[in-house]
Amino acid sequence: MVNLFRLLGLPNPNLKNNLENDEMIQSNSPNPQAGDMIIHLSENRISEWTNKMILTPTHKVIYLKPDNLRRLNLIGMDKELINGNLLLFNLKELIHMPSQTAKCSREIRQLAENNGVNVFALNESDTLLMVPGLNMRVDTHRHILGLSNIT
Repeated sequence: MVNLFRLLGLPNPNLKNNLENDEMIQSNSPNPQAGDMIIHLSENRISEWTNKMILTPTHKVIYLKPDNLRRLNLIGMDKELINGNLLLFNLKELIHMPSQTAKCSREIRQLAENNGVNVFALNESDTLLMVPGLNMRVDTHRHILGLSNIT
């Protein structure tokens, strides 16, 4: 029988019934069977259970691109790196200005060096750059990004 509750990530209300009656006949049909309980997803207990299961995010992804004057506003970004937030820089609109692209890349590299992290290019033209925050790891072999305490 298809376990719809497990598929949706919900607690199984029939679990108590199954423990009490070990000889319950299992059907291969995914259709409702006689004796099945109806669960309303709007019930408070389902909402509370879901809120307990959802992890609240602790880190941010900050997307930056040059302003109208073709400058990067990096004020306060060192604090964001220290907090473990990921910075993504998009320099694609500067592709026709190589000197300005080089200047912005130098500023990003300097920001990363000051905070003890590396800069990673996400595309071949080096116009999409990623700077991971402190306590983040980047697996350059399998291309996996995550927190440092994850094995």
